[in-house]
Amino acid sequence: MIVTRGLTRRFDKLVAVDNLDVEIPSGRIVAMLGANGAGKTTTLNMLTTLTAPSAGTAEVGGFDILEQGSQVRRILGYVPEHGALYEGLTADEYLELAGRIRGLAAAEVAARATRWLEFFELTEFRAQRLASFSKGMRRKVLVIAALLHEPRVLFLDEPMDGLDVRSQKKLGELLQEQAAAGCTVVYSSHILQQVEELCDHVVLIHQGTLRWQGDLVDLKAGHAGAGLRDIFLELTEEDPA
Repeated sequence: MIVTRGLTRRFDKLVAVDNLDVEIPSGRIVAMLGANGAGKTTTLNMLTTLTAPSAGTAEVGGFDILEQGSQVRRILGYVPEHGALYEGLTADEYLELAGRIRGLAAAEVAARATRWLEFFELTEFRAQRLASFSKGMRRKVLVIAALLHEPRVLFLDEPMDGLDVRSQKKLGELLQEQAAAGCTVVYSSHILQQVEELCDHVVLIHQGTLRWQGDLVDLKAGHAGAGLRDIFLELTEEDPA
């Protein structure tokens, strides 16, 4: 489970995330929704301990992000929206490095990397340098790196960006398999059709504040007949002055 309590992040006078109280159940695929600049990425960066909160805290898998940051990092995988790769390395070399950083044995890294490279149809490219990879191929390598240590919690920021339709389908199937195995998947996206297909729980953030959280089926039931796009627009509509 992921729990935030008064989670806040300020950048000078800008309040990017404001007093966020959220409970995310374990073993689910959770959509973190919001317009550009809503605070989604900042929230993910705090939950993954990349950014310290200005106030409040959170627990990820039972570990406090402030007091037990190293334990949090051990149990999570993170695919950032603009993840960087060492372009001079081959895919194999990069994944070996990622696995070693996670403390995995070389044989274990090799076996898991081979499995995921086959899954994402990258086997024939594994000895090529990452500088030659397309945006979608790089995205897949970042996902594989996040999965190598079999995380209990998986955070993904716009994971479908750059993927073709076939690869989007395969990644969706992978996320469903991870959740079925008990992994908590938190998925930040603005592609609402994919959210409807994959996610069963929603956290909606608008201008840094929580607008709605709960199961997707309950969100739809409360707006009978409306599509997710219309529900999103209604919940993020500006209050009249």
